[in-house]
Amino acid sequence: MIALLATVTSCIKDDLSDCPNTFTLRVGAYDRSETALGKKEVKDVRLYVFDSNRRFVKKIDTQIGQPVTFQAGEGKDIHIVGWGNLGGGMQECSQPKPGDHKDNCLVSLSPQADSSNYFTSPDDLFRGEITIRKEEQRGEKELPIYREVGSLTVTLRNLKTFTGYNDNDYSIVVRDTHSSIDFYGILTGNRVAYRSDGSFVTNNGTEDYLVPAFNMIPEEKGINIDIYYGTELIRTVSEDNSGNSITIEKDRLTNVLIDLKAQVSISVLLTDWGHYQVWKEF
Repeated sequence: MIALLATVTSCIKDDLSDCPNTFTLRVGAYDRSETALGKKEVKDVRLYVFDSNRRFVKKIDTQIGQPVTFQAGEGKDIHIVGWGNLGGGMQECSQPKPGDHKDNCLVSLSPQADSSNYFTSPDDLFRGEITIRKEEQRGEKELPIYREVGSLTVTLRNLKTFTGYNDNDYSIVVRDTHSSIDFYGILTGNRVAYRSDGSFVTNNGTEDYLVPAFNMIPEEKGINIDIYYGTELIRTVSEDNSGNSITIEKDRLTNVLIDLKAQVSISVLLTDWGHYQVWKEF
């Protein structure tokens, strides 16, 4: 462990003359279509360096595209996990000590400050990993990282008419997803819920209650959306008009329209990240 720690401490400097057997690593960020992203989307990167036994060695802070130079691992593989946008602080990340195993490293949702029953929407998290084999520890390498979260936006139409309440004390609760993503990218932890407020907006004479997009840990088996007035549960929806579950996918925006007429109508459309569906009145 001590020998490997010395080798992967990384020679980040201009003069590498005393750093024999080096290789350079750059982190690249990509969306689901393999389009390259930049510092606008990924504001910070943390590299977690592990030895060949997946024991933690060192953490390195860097940026997209910035070269980080390592010394070779003295005949052993080096394993690196990269996370993007942890610096936003909307989630909790393990703080491993040298020798800790990768199996015990997690990124977890944080409870909301005003309620332990609900959890905070995470930052726009990216993750990737790479193993640099001992015979490959030379030249330039790239660690690609990809978005680990999905997002959800909900539009409630005819809400006040449906409930009979004319003030703005409405909210939604979305349940449930896992609470953590481990360093392998596997969803884990307890099942948790998110609470989000919206606001009333008027478009073409139609008043909608709009909950802006917020990030979530993906849930491809389906979520439930509870509609509340104050503490009163008004309605729960989990499927669209065709009986399909409402899902949250990595790097996609789930757009949900709940039209609260005499016969409730639920429309769902998954779009590319950040591309909102504009719901029209029919």
